[in-house]
Amino acid sequence: MKGVEEREQKLIEYSVEAVIVGWLAYLFFYQNFLLYNWHRGLPLPSKWPFVVLGVVSGVLFFWYEWMKLEKRESPPEVAPEDASPREP
Repeated sequence: MKGVEEREQKLIEYSVEAVIVGWLAYLFFYQNFLLYNWHRGLPLPSKWPFVVLGVVSGVLFFWYEWMKLEKRESPPEVAPEDASPREP
């Protein structure tokens, strides 16, 4: 049962990290857009494209960390050997 608890703890940890990464990515993309493309007097652009980029970044980070965890926990695959005898 310890393995299940550890796995659940990692899931929670990766979820929190993914939310933080997604939020920071959103802020980074939106701020950079405003710094380079927005000029005084113009209305603010829509935030939705940047929210989507932040969500995608968070999901990709979570998926990457989850695949690393799966690879670490799964036993190494052993290639089946030939049934035929080898000749020297």
